Amino acid sequence: MSDMVEVESKHAPPLAECVNCGHMLPPGLGEVFCEVCGAGCKVSHEPTIKALQEEKVPCPHCHTILVAGTEDRPVDLSCGACSREFTLTPKIVKVEIDCPGCERILRIRPKPGKRQLNCPACDSSFHVTF
Repeated sequence: MSDMVEVESKHAPPLAECVNCGHMLPPGLGEVFCEVCGAGCKVSHEPTIKALQEEKVPCPHCHTILVAGTEDRPVDLSCGACSREFTLTPKIVKVEIDCPGCERILRIRPKPGKRQLNCPACDSSFHVTF
């Protein structure tokens, strides 16, 4: 049997900040723990939950439109038309950062805490904090 086909979701939970230390929380909904200070935070966003539940995705095998029906990601879906399965994965959020040396726009995945970035265009090194 072949590997499970994956389809990326169109919706992602908003980025949230820790109420204790102000750093960015890991992406997700529900009880999320800050990676910097360890505080537990409840993240809820009704428009995102509704969008995730009502998300319509085409079956990658037969292109029939399916409704996800849940806010959980990843979720395994089975197509009613062709009976094949696939996984609906969470959307990968990226942010744009301007390089202070050459003003080139870098797209990175945000991670809580402080990170050192190296610009591939001008080789300058700088820090960002999320």
